[in-house]
Amino acid sequence: MSAVTQTQNSGAKPADNSLDAEMVSSRARIWRRFRKHKLAMGAGAVLIVLYLIMLFADFLAPYTDAQQSRQQSLAPPTPIHLMHEGRFIGPFIYDQARKFDPATRLMSYQVDTKSPYRIHLFAKGETHKLFWFIPTDRHLFGVDAPGHVFLMGTDQLGRDMFSRILYGSRVSLTVGILAMAIYIPIGLAVGGIAGYFGGWIDNGLMRIVEALMAFPSFYLLLALFAATQKWEISSVQRYVVITGILSLLAWTSLARVIRGMVLSIKQNEYIEAAHAAGASSWWIITKHVLPQTSTWVIVSASLSVPYFILGESALSMLGVGVQEPAASWGNMLSQALDIPTLSLFPWLTTPGFFITLAIVAYNFLGDGMRDAFDTKRRV
Repeated sequence: MSAVTQTQNSGAKPADNSLDAEMVSSRARIWRRFRKHKLAMGAGAVLIVLYLIMLFADFLAPYTDAQQSRQQSLAPPTPIHLMHEGRFIGPFIYDQARKFDPATRLMSYQVDTKSPYRIHLFAKGETHKLFWFIPTDRHLFGVDAPGHVFLMGTDQLGRDMFSRILYGSRVSLTVGILAMAIYIPIGLAVGGIAGYFGGWIDNGLMRIVEALMAFPSFYLLLALFAATQKWEISSVQRYVVITGILSLLAWTSLARVIRGMVLSIKQNEYIEAAHAAGASSWWIITKHVLPQTSTWVIVSASLSVPYFILGESALSMLGVGVQEPAASWGNMLSQALDIPTLSLFPWLTTPGFFITLAIVAYNFLGDGMRDAFDTKRRV
């Protein structure tokens, strides 16, 4: 008996080991396929940098997002110099004085080259909370007063565009992540239940989905958000409302695709075997059916983030999204909606570059993940 038991035990271990080895081998093949997609690798690196900048925005920004310098309204980007009067003194800037130009009837800035202002690392500035809970007054760089360093110019209220872009990334880069955390469980649940049970449950759920999808998404988005305008809510609460509305519009298409996949998956023999073994429907859906859709869900989620970034940016740019003085890339673009402003103050369009960069990076990342998870592709 002991010999038989030993043989059985020794036979079980290779089976477990072979299963683990197969999973590791599958992950290795996915990673190798992903590494071959150079644009996806580059996009992933860009997104990592953007999210690190978002985490350290308080420290990297020389000013806060609401700090104003009214005498420096619509100031152009401040150039950084190394040589002053023929000698090297390290990185510094010249201050800019605003003067009225009677010829153009516009305010212009003239550089004062007499007094250089050295750029200091780990300079003191406004007190902020690093990682939202560590109080400190240190910033990565800064200049002594009365000098100002505006790497990307200022807006109409004299606020540093560079600092506001860093702070605004917290809204624009996280709205897609939070929306995914809301709409993916809803879409999986509705699509999984509809596809698995079928019948009147399927018909009822799909009619609701089709009714929501029949409305033009952008106008429905505006209508839903306009309904919340009467509420007296903070910027954080408004951000949560935007995320919830975007999620409400996104889960319908996911639910339809999951339903179609579940209709096919539930025909497999192992599902019938689980039924015969007495497993509950909830157990079969969560443990056997929905996990088979995970590959598609991961790829689809990465490709849907640009939709959420654009949705938030459009709402904020139109003035019905995140409100001033809170910063987002969308509401920063609201100051650059007319041609004269664009021609005179082109640096106001800088947030649009970061929106484009994030969207393109997510699209390339999604393409790479789709190719990596494609089992029909050879390594």
